[in-house]
Amino acid sequence: MLKIKNWSEFQHFKDRTPPWVKLYRTLLDDPNWHELTGECAKTLTMLWLLASEDKKQDGYLPDIKTISFRLRVSEQKIKLHISELNHWLVNDDINAISERYQDDIPETETEAYRKEKETNADFSDFWFLYPKKIAKQDAEKAYKKALKEIDHEALIGSLKKYVEANRGKDVGYIANAATWLNGKRWQDEQPSAPSSRTKMPSVAGG
Repeated sequence: MLKIKNWSEFQHFKDRTPPWVKLYRTLLDDPNWHELTGECAKTLTMLWLLASEDKKQDGYLPDIKTISFRLRVSEQKIKLHISELNHWLVNDDINAISERYQDDIPETETEAYRKEKETNADFSDFWFLYPKKIAKQDAEKAYKKALKEIDHEALIGSLKKYVEANRGKDVGYIANAATWLNGKRWQDEQPSAPSSRTKMPSVAGG
């Protein structure tokens, strides 16, 4: 059966209703935790909560089908997450679960899934920094296309220069993100940001 590794360390209180678990601050300095994807970290947290329902208080988890239903996540995705959480789980069949999952989804597709998750996370960084939040879907498509010519870190570096150069400018004069990306504006040489002491010329109304 599948169970949480080192369950006793989670300081489960037997008489609590509903049951709950305690997380320690050391989690902040655990590299295995920080290496997890956001979805896997979410799944692990919910598995901890499910384990707190074990009547024997041994940290055992229900079967995959039940986990899938309780977490409202497909069995296929649960199997993928479990295969990536072997540092946190104990199960004699953990490898078998991973192998069965690989039978269902070829390794190349699994890698593509992970790459897609990483790309989405990187786009979130780009979108967070971009000053004009318009046409997000178009921007995401343009971002993925741009990655064929420039890596994420270099793109973010250029974007920061663009943002700094246009600091204080009315957002209406800022290009949409998709336009900026499709136009390869990361190649532009950015002027220095205007000084706060510099008086901008007024525009007469027509």
